[in-house]
Amino acid sequence: HAADDSVAIEGAPENLEDDLNIISDLKKGLRDYPTAAALRRGAARDADAFRNALKAAGYYDGAVDFELIRAEEGDRYEAVFSIAPGPLFVIDAYNIVYEDDIAEDGAARRPASLEEAGLTPDGAADGAALRDLQGAFLTHLLENGYPAAEIVSRRAVADFDAGTATATFVFRTGPRARFGGLTVAGLDKTNPDYLERLKTWEDGEEYERSKLVAFRDRLAATSLFSTINVSADPPDETGAALVKADVTERRRRTIGAGASFSTAEGPGGRLFFEHRNIFGQAETFRTELSGSEIEQAISFNIAKPLPTLPGHAFSNLEFSNETTDAFDARSLTVSGGLSKRWLDNRLETRAALALETSNVEGNDGEERNYFVLTPLSVLWNSEDDLLDPTKGFQTSLIVTPHAGSDSFTQTEFSARSRIHFGETQRFTLAAHGALGATFGTSLDGLPLNKRLFAGGGGSVRGFGFQEVGPLDADNDPIGGRSLIEGAFEARAKVTRNIQLAAFVDAGSVSANAAPDFNEDFFVGYGGGVRYFTPIGPIRVDAAFPLDRRETDREFQIYIALGQSF
Repeated sequence: HAADDSVAIEGAPENLEDDLNIISDLKKGLRDYPTAAALRRGAARDADAFRNALKAAGYYDGAVDFELIRAEEGDRYEAVFSIAPGPLFVIDAYNIVYEDDIAEDGAARRPASLEEAGLTPDGAADGAALRDLQGAFLTHLLENGYPAAEIVSRRAVADFDAGTATATFVFRTGPRARFGGLTVAGLDKTNPDYLERLKTWEDGEEYERSKLVAFRDRLAATSLFSTINVSADPPDETGAALVKADVTERRRRTIGAGASFSTAEGPGGRLFFEHRNIFGQAETFRTELSGSEIEQAISFNIAKPLPTLPGHAFSNLEFSNETTDAFDARSLTVSGGLSKRWLDNRLETRAALALETSNVEGNDGEERNYFVLTPLSVLWNSEDDLLDPTKGFQTSLIVTPHAGSDSFTQTEFSARSRIHFGETQRFTLAAHGALGATFGTSLDGLPLNKRLFAGGGGSVRGFGFQEVGPLDADNDPIGGRSLIEGAFEARAKVTRNIQLAAFVDAGSVSANAAPDFNEDFFVGYGGGVRYFTPIGPIRVDAAFPLDRRETDREFQIYIALGQSF
């Protein structure tokens, strides 16, 4: 008998047709059936699988028959399955059974029904619905004092005359527990008292698994450990369950480097050294040296986590040297402040106090400025990756009052996001926007290094660094008190590691205090390639000014690590 046998499935419920085709060995054609007897055995196995699938979907009274029909010519057979699904059963009663006996009182009684656990079943009799419902009940037990709760079994007993069934869920819980103390194994440099402050529960509180998960997340967020295992012991005779954390500390020092290139800013690079856990409580010291043709800087930063806030305290010392067409400036800044995180760390607020002194040279001469700054910021970040985010969005608002050589306040707002669509999320549309404003002083009174500029790889591509906006008689950028920036980028993956992009950027700079949408906009456009590596995408973009002035280059090239936004 030939192995080229056809299969027909008749009478299956519409919602099960695809599933039955998938589980049929005959449909898959993975085996040869040299005789009619072999084909019959294969069809019998399929029929058993179909009956199990019907029961799993809630058709408890379903029937499956089959016959082999020989073709008029040749030695071929067709396997024809006839399915009579019967009624779709409904669960009309749910029983909760506990396999273990434990001492209970009225206040600490285990829930005896789904309703007592806050669950409202819909009567679905399929296996997936029953599994999910039992899992939800287990979660309720784990969240309400039973760290050893586990599923034992489940079953459904059908009343074939009524088309209904009774579901029984069987559990084992162990005794009720409260949170006990915390013990930590594997610490070397980390102070145990710091981990004690990371606890998400108070000793004596009723056990909740979610608080254990949150504690593990807090440990992971410190970046101190390469492995973390958190569990609760069975409760002792007083009902206290000891929480145990077993960790492995990461290496404490990191050295890193990065590089970039653009025709607007020339080659650039950075080198950093980070030392974590300096005093055993997750403090971080970081020094970074960065440089390009237009700016060189060195900074020193210390951050100390404040778990009970939650947030951290920080301080920073930075020296920078800027050499641009608009000005030359050497600046020294000392700052310190506090940050607080909200809403599962997606929202961060920061407040700082900074002292800054600058020596600025422009076409009109040289000046020395002294400022006391109080930057206040709000940042929302739900993106899932730093270099190549695939979901979420980021937005920030920064308000920085200045007092000293002059008094004024600068405000910056930015937002970015993206959407994905197509098969395997192949296509991406991304957008970025920014607004800046300066209040309290005139453009002439605003120091050159405090003016707002646009243009360059991180701003409006296609134009030179700071060259969006008006120019003076020497064709040097003047800057402004306000700015507007916007960018739109379409991306398409052509292979697993290669993505093509096309973009349009636009921006304007104004002498007005607030953004002025009536100002002339400078538009750049272009395209690029992203090559995905294990550390992030390498980006190469070519951009062109739409209305090129005589002072603008015909095109700009940008090379960097990470998506543009």
